[in-house]
Amino acid sequence: MAQAAPSKPSVAPGRRLAPGEVDLSRYDFVDFGCSKGGSLRFAKRRFRAKAGLGVDIDPAKIAQALESGFDVVQGDLHALRGKNSVRFVSMMQFLEHLPELAEVERVVAKAANLASDFLYIHHPSFDDEHLLLAQGLRLYFQHWSGHTAHVRSTHFFEIFERLGLLQYHVRALKPVFDSSHPAILPSSAPIDQHEYDPNLHGPKPQLGFPQPIHQHLEFFVALRPIPKADWRAIVGG
Repeated sequence: MAQAAPSKPSVAPGRRLAPGEVDLSRYDFVDFGCSKGGSLRFAKRRFRAKAGLGVDIDPAKIAQALESGFDVVQGDLHALRGKNSVRFVSMMQFLEHLPELAEVERVVAKAANLASDFLYIHHPSFDDEHLLLAQGLRLYFQHWSGHTAHVRSTHFFEIFERLGLLQYHVRALKPVFDSSHPAILPSSAPIDQHEYDPNLHGPKPQLGFPQPIHQHLEFFVALRPIPKADWRAIVGG
């Protein structure tokens, strides 16, 4: 008789907390817009962190993060209290979902208030959006209804300067060298699409780019003077 497959090890469920119940001294970092928990897992590994706290407003995603063993807050991140209470705050694929640039700045300021050492932002790139549109093209995620704040690098630099955050490092990720790349759609494609499918999206101009278009950007923002060796460790991963 065939033996049953070994059961998958269970994960201890996380804790659902209200903003007023949170003791940030228990955590090494806070992850804004934690969704199902993948960004919590990434930040914990990337920055060799201990316990992390996720924050999100979506109850279904919060439930999945709980099942994965993460402590989470369902609610408004601005309701969290504490100054310099965690080592860092991560914001991954999150800020573009905010309603406007003013709220992006407010959220970055909140993150800088909660953390003592640094901020980490992983963000879809809108830097070359206008260049692409002039050629009848766009990166598919630049035309999503959920991406309401098309924050470019220059916007971030202005925000950092206004907040007095003058030490930061930017890294561009996932280069695209020509329009044949599946992340590039014709600008006539409908909203909320994913990678290129000629049957769905029709033909697109075929051309090379004078310099690479990048799909994602990483921002590392120091909140205090950080020794060079420690900063290299943060930025280098």
